[in-house]
Amino acid sequence: MNPPQAAQYSGGLSTSFLAKLRMEKNRHRGPAFVKVGRAILYRKADLDHWLASLIVEVE
Repeated sequence: MNPPQAAQYSGGLSTSFLAKLRMEKNRHRGPAFVKVGRAILYRKADLDHWLASLIVEVE
């Protein structure tokens, strides 16, 4: 899915937030993405994995 679709799928994140996570210094913090030419694409499984890694356990 493209960045606007990924942002909406991820709970309404902004596309600019996803863009910041794609920057070199932040790549370890964001979801994996595929770059084909100039197109940025996200796989649903990668978004699900990234979102699951952000879960905070509450006692």
